[in-house]
Amino acid sequence: MLKILIYECFIWSNKFLMVTQQKKINAAKLAITKITSGMNIGLGTGSTANELIKLLGDNPVLKDKCRFACTSTQTELLAKNNSIHIEEIDNFNYLDLTIDGADEIDHNGNMIKGGGGALLREKMIASISKNYIIIVDETKYVDKLGKFPLPVEIVKFGPKSTITLLKNIFSEYDLYPEIKIRMNDNGSHFNTDGGNLVVDCYCAELHSLNEIKTKIESVPGVITSGLFINLASSMILGEKEKASEVLFK
Repeated sequence: MLKILIYECFIWSNKFLMVTQQKKINAAKLAITKITSGMNIGLGTGSTANELIKLLGDNPVLKDKCRFACTSTQTELLAKNNSIHIEEIDNFNYLDLTIDGADEIDHNGNMIKGGGGALLREKMIASISKNYIIIVDETKYVDKLGKFPLPVEIVKFGPKSTITLLKNIFSEYDLYPEIKIRMNDNGSHFNTDGGNLVVDCYCAELHSLNEIKTKIESVPGVITSGLFINLASSMILGEKEKASEVLFK
């Protein structure tokens, strides 16, 4: 009986993973239709964005006729493995379109990003993009942000002092999150592409997003937060059988 139960759980788990993967693929398939020859494109970071990169790798017209910038070294490696030529961000005055993922996105297009540790570069790429499309599966579309821990990128000097200042800010809004320095599996500190640390703030639910973002990012030692406010142009939502687009601007 136990063996049968374990086997059934294994089968269910595999089916769930396959469905989740298909949702991401469906989102990527709709997203690639937004790209036309000659565009300057920003490529995001994460599992859903990865599906878009794979599709671009199979599209010789787009990958050879567009110019691309990446939000992380991880994305850059995958792009190069798919024969996509990547340029430095300083080669661009603007990007026509950036397609990126999110850890959470609400009905107003506000997001928590940075689960992969690329929040600074993602925000820099977003800031020079004329259009910023977010591709997610339906599990990332939420009523309120905060169930996913909020990443904050900080300098290596005095992380405990920075954490104390962050806790003081959250307490002003009756939020008392546990804040942890992100670690690698081997017990070492996780480092961003810029060589900084990330702390994850377990808030459960966030409110007053603009105020909290402004105060967090004014703390000495903080480089940026994973709150992305009023940046998304639209969201492409991947579902089991299809994908749909929600406009924010």
